[in-house]
Amino acid sequence: MIIGGGPAGLAAAMWQSHCSPPPRLLVLEAGARPGGWVRSERRDGYLCEHGPQAIRSTPQFSQIVAKLGLEDELVAASPEASTRWLGRRGKLRAVPTKPLAMLGTGLLSLSGKFRLLREGRVPMQRALDGGESVAAFCERRFGRETVPLVQAMLGGIFAGDASRLEVASAMPSLTQLEAEHGSVMRGMRAKRQAKRARGESGGSQPEIYSFEDGIEGLVNRLAEVVGDALEVDAPVESVSQDGVGWTAHLRDGTQRRASRLVLACPARVSARLLKHAAPELAVELAAIPFASLASVYLGLPIAKPPAKLSGFGFLLENEPGTPVLGAIYASQLFPGHAPAGHQLIRVMMGGSLHPNVVDCEDRDLIDTAVATLQRYVGQKISPTFRHIVRCREAIPQYELGHKQRMQRITDLLSSSPGLRLCGNSYEGIAVTAQLGRDAGLRAAHEGSAEVAAR
Repeated sequence: MIIGGGPAGLAAAMWQSHCSPPPRLLVLEAGARPGGWVRSERRDGYLCEHGPQAIRSTPQFSQIVAKLGLEDELVAASPEASTRWLGRRGKLRAVPTKPLAMLGTGLLSLSGKFRLLREGRVPMQRALDGGESVAAFCERRFGRETVPLVQAMLGGIFAGDASRLEVASAMPSLTQLEAEHGSVMRGMRAKRQAKRARGESGGSQPEIYSFEDGIEGLVNRLAEVVGDALEVDAPVESVSQDGVGWTAHLRDGTQRRASRLVLACPARVSARLLKHAAPELAVELAAIPFASLASVYLGLPIAKPPAKLSGFGFLLENEPGTPVLGAIYASQLFPGHAPAGHQLIRVMMGGSLHPNVVDCEDRDLIDTAVATLQRYVGQKISPTFRHIVRCREAIPQYELGHKQRMQRITDLLSSSPGLRLCGNSYEGIAVTAQLGRDAGLRAAHEGSAEVAAR
């Protein structure tokens, strides 16, 4: 039994259906449709993504696309959308794709560039109790001037605070490179050389995709595969455990029973469900914070956008009084997301640093989005299409201590046999991190048993 019909729950159901022999499946989704925050809404010819705008290709993504037969529906991002901008004090600057290319930009001062060159001589640091923040890690290894740049980048990924996000959990590749090579840049060079030795492309940018009907095309196909095992409008109030298995107690008074349970919902929801069945585990899950995000979609009657409205979009350095995190040039990325002769811009605001923005009036959000675009693009913006989506408590924050919390959760799962936790609350917020056969947390002995059963 799987509670939660988002990408993680649907992918878990699909992989379970491929077991031999396949188990009897049940997926309970509280909402009227599957997919969670993954929703692709078509309005007036514009395609507005409520959740992720695109998906970076990974082995897990490629595998599940092949399993679902979705290869012909994949839409690659336009090569013209490769330019990324960073906004600082009213000006946009192109962001280089490689760290050392920062030396040729105005994003760092001369002393900041010299400090960046010294990264290879920075000694490793002993692991800290409670972890090290992304901001502290980047200041230690790359210099203080890089911290605002990293904060802008994390605003676009986590909508989070670099001084609170734990680097080992939010950006584990950085700590891994430091641990294995003693230097992040040395490690990146070694990875590029290893790729070339294997005859692989040395490109630094992973391929980016959507589907013909948007990202929701992926969850719709997963839902098709799950079929009648999926029940929507089936909110669960709590779960209980006995010597035989698990029972889900639904809001309508009915019950569903199964020997194994997968909670594929946000950690705070899982905490509520487990409040009585596993109180210690519920406390740990409830402690994982979430950030809210407001997206303002603006349709512009522009056939050929100016240079600073071309590319992938921009991220903004944190600036007092400005709740905007950045903007995605959605129709530059995927031209089919806007009518011919028009552009679709998605302006994102809120996050951990501006938690109350999501509650602002529509007019205020639109005015802020338009004013920010005009300031950074340098010309008047007159949208003919406006749409707002508020995603409350949507993005988990892997804050300091998250890695230790994951270990405690894994240990506590040993007291709840048959229970598995899936979703982006734990070890990766990207959709692709939820799609693998072994995604999620489970007790060590549970993982071994599942592998043996395949």
